[in-house]
Amino acid sequence: MGSLIHLARFTSTARASWLAVLACSSCLAAPSLSADNSPGVDFGGFFFGDLYHVPSHHTDEGDGASGLVLRRLLLTADGRFNDQWSGRARLEAYHEGAFEEYNMTHRVLDLGVTKQFGDHQLSGGLIPTITYDVLEAFWGKRYLVRTAPDIHGIAARDVGLKLMGPLPATEGVNYRIMYGSKETWQADKNPYDKTMGGVTWRGSTGLLIDAYVDWESRPGPYDRSTVQFLVGKKTEQFTLGLEYTNQDRGEDPDLELATLMGVVKLDGPWSLMAQLHRLFKPSVKGNDIAYIPFDPTAKATNLVAGVEYRFNQYFTISPNIVWTHYGVNELGVKPDDDVHVRLTFYVNFE
Repeated sequence: MGSLIHLARFTSTARASWLAVLACSSCLAAPSLSADNSPGVDFGGFFFGDLYHVPSHHTDEGDGASGLVLRRLLLTADGRFNDQWSGRARLEAYHEGAFEEYNMTHRVLDLGVTKQFGDHQLSGGLIPTITYDVLEAFWGKRYLVRTAPDIHGIAARDVGLKLMGPLPATEGVNYRIMYGSKETWQADKNPYDKTMGGVTWRGSTGLLIDAYVDWESRPGPYDRSTVQFLVGKKTEQFTLGLEYTNQDRGEDPDLELATLMGVVKLDGPWSLMAQLHRLFKPSVKGNDIAYIPFDPTAKATNLVAGVEYRFNQYFTISPNIVWTHYGVNELGVKPDDDVHVRLTFYVNFE
């Protein structure tokens, strides 16, 4: 109860974050063409969070924790200058993930422009990376849980340039390439040059195959390279996919994982959804992961599963469970399993 009272009060930091997001979203909007081809702008946004209880956890802070937390609030301005130029400004107020704490921080999440060249487009600025853009769109349940590469720390934003579009003389095959600069700002936390590339094939029946690679130059023997594959099928009734990520991190511990994800639409507003991922090596980010930290000493299997109920196109709730099961570590110790019981809410006006 004390945690709920604390949340109700909020903090001056959280209130300031919300006000900053509202103000900056108005100022940074890029214009768009309306029905009469005059410049304009479209605003949207969404937020989500959890009522949660943690009956078991590998940390003292998490064990027995309860609360009501707003995880993310995002406001977006989208638009077009003309038929070829468009832009996006997106700001975020976010909770940093500590148990039973409710301070919020704000930052610019996206601030970029896009130039259309026929079927191809070039984007620049603070923009989403191409590492798991296809994967995240395929999964489609970001409010429930992030994709596994995102959870374990592969960058989601970068200051850079990306080019994407269909490959010539192919059917259903698209490419994407991106350069991420060592320059950083706001949501970009990767101060090194990074080159990324991917190819996606989409079939007429909803089948999808995606392959991705990258190279990141770092000082000393710590260069990083990633290979990632996704095979899946998405229809009106279900989503089912298998994903594999392997990141060689030089003399730092490597990241290797596989993910099985699925969504099944039931009658009316109900759906079943689950994401199961296996860490073949201990988590490289460990206890620094927001909301669902992992013990950094042991291999782990993580399951997030729930039922979704859509009241309408704007409001969704999901009772769900997060369970992380650990193996025995090098010291012969098996960390306690992590169990989170959550009621997740999602409000979307985009």
